[in-house]
Amino acid sequence: MMGRGRISFFAPYLYPVMSRGAIPFAGGAEVQQAAMARGLVAQGFEVAIVTCDYGQPRRLTVDGIELLRAYRPHAGIRIVRFVHPRMTLAVKALLESRAQVYFVQAAGVWAGIPHEVARLTGKSFVMMTAHDFDTVRPLPLLTTFRERWWQRRALRGADQVLSQTERQRDNLLREFGVSSHVVPNPMAIPDAPADPGREGVVLWIATYKPAKRPEWFTELARRVPEHRFVMVGVVPEAASEQGAWQAAREAGRDLPNLEVRGFVERERLGDLFRESALFVHTSPAEGFPNVVLEAWAHGLPSISCVDPDGVVGREQLGEFVDTLEALVAGTRRWMSDPSLRVAAGQRARAYVRFRHDPGAISDRLAAVFDREVARRRPTGVRRRERSVAPPA
Repeated sequence: MMGRGRISFFAPYLYPVMSRGAIPFAGGAEVQQAAMARGLVAQGFEVAIVTCDYGQPRRLTVDGIELLRAYRPHAGIRIVRFVHPRMTLAVKALLESRAQVYFVQAAGVWAGIPHEVARLTGKSFVMMTAHDFDTVRPLPLLTTFRERWWQRRALRGADQVLSQTERQRDNLLREFGVSSHVVPNPMAIPDAPADPGREGVVLWIATYKPAKRPEWFTELARRVPEHRFVMVGVVPEAASEQGAWQAAREAGRDLPNLEVRGFVERERLGDLFRESALFVHTSPAEGFPNVVLEAWAHGLPSISCVDPDGVVGREQLGEFVDTLEALVAGTRRWMSDPSLRVAAGQRARAYVRFRHDPGAISDRLAAVFDREVARRRPTGVRRRERSVAPPA
């Protein structure tokens, strides 16, 4: 086997990020995973990614990464589709990836599947957190007993666990007795920064779904009519899940200072950041929101409803708020003071360069995977448990 070793990512929704805008979906976790995969390839690893079937070829190489197709995102009959086509085709593709180390940044079933494949083949399994709620014992995002069972089993069985923040590391140790290493999200610094001192727009980028609270942003635009607001985001595919999108569009029709857009290709996001004076993030719970890092990398300060490890306040990169009233007051204050925005934007860009440098993050990840490649065990050596199927 060539290079430093072969790593297989299980990332069902990552292909749209690699499709260069052909598929209109790009979640923050998937953007981060694509960056990590590219960094590992640059470090000399072979990287395969098992991802959903969006109509791409069964095997495809993009940026030196082999993409293996599994199941279609919405295929199958409800309840039964958990077993087939999802589990059967995912396991098949993971086995075909011929990995020495299986890696996942997910929770529940999506963490459990590569964990079981690693156990059954005697390979290593590395798991990374994606959300703060996946690191506390109630596991509030996992709504079924089966999902929570998979999550706890994967955490206990992982050879190494990685966290995005110190808070997540502390949670895992306190709530589950699991030790982890903090590996920040990688984020490249664009050559052309924004100028937050200009009379730019107030920008929101997220998925139009209730968990992101887009209604806070539309209400912000309603209460602050003296400034321009722009919303950009992914529209859920299912019509039954488009309520937040439809509500935002209605607000955009009612408010002359609010522009509501749908999906925008990643290549065009830089233009949006450079047209902006302030970034607003309304989701109340995250891991470390990738889009906030992107705003900081462009030199935009943020008003955010999350503050990972207290960095927003400690480094003065913007402002943390936890009520709609505070969001309105903070937006007025920041938009009235260009020099405040410029200084915070400069600090934000410097912070990302220092803390989230892709080369430094790739070095840390490479060290993790080097250890696992070196200690991998041949098939059959791992102790088998009496059952690998979840309880009914």
